[in-house]
Formats: sequence, structure tokens, C-alpha cells
Amino acid sequence: SRSFLIQAPAGSGKTELLTQRYLKLLSISDSPGSVLAMTFTKKAVSELKARVIDALKSAQGYRPDLAHKQITYDLASAVLAISEAFDWYLLEMPQRLKISTIDGLSNLITSRY
Repeated sequence: SRSFLIQAPAGSGKTELLTQRYLKLLSISDSPGSVLAMTFTKKAVSELKARVIDALKSAQGYRPDLAHKQITYDLASAVLAISEAFDWYLLEMPQRLKISTIDGLSNLITSRY
């Protein structure tokens, strides 16, 4: 219910945490298009999208042993269930995931309005 700023050194799990938060929001959303994640670089966008897609794919398999991976697995499983129930087809159409740079969002708004 709140926004957070995440500051931590490399390798500390920031992207995993962002992946979990994005999945959590998707799991309670009416539409994948209503959840937006923004970051500063295209590289970070690519990494976060890859992590979310990998989590969704992994949720089709066995639950992992590591506790932090179990959280991601459980959230991704919930998203897959909603995706199936509401025909989101997130694995078939990952472009429905709204993960963008701040500049990308600005350009989208400008082009639409």
C-alpha cells in the first residue's frame, strides 16, 4: 500500500525484491497493464523483465528449496493462475508486462496525448 526506495549494494537481492513486488501487484491486479515498474536504464528493464518471465516459467515446475526463491515461486504461481483465469497469456505475450524506463514512460505519455 506504499511506495519504497530500495538502496543496497550490488548482489544484495534488489532485483529479486523488485521482481517479488511486481509479481505481488500483478497477483492482485485486474489487468497486467495496470501495474507499472519504472527504472532508469534499458539494461535494468531487460533484467527485470527477464526475471519476471523466468519466475513465471519456473512456477510451472517444482517449488525451490531456498526461502527467498519460494516467495518468488509462490507469487509467480498466483500470477499464473490469474493469467489463466483471465486470459492474460503472460508467458505467450510478455509484452503485456509494463516495465519501462522513466524516459520510455514519458515518451509513451507524450505520444498518446
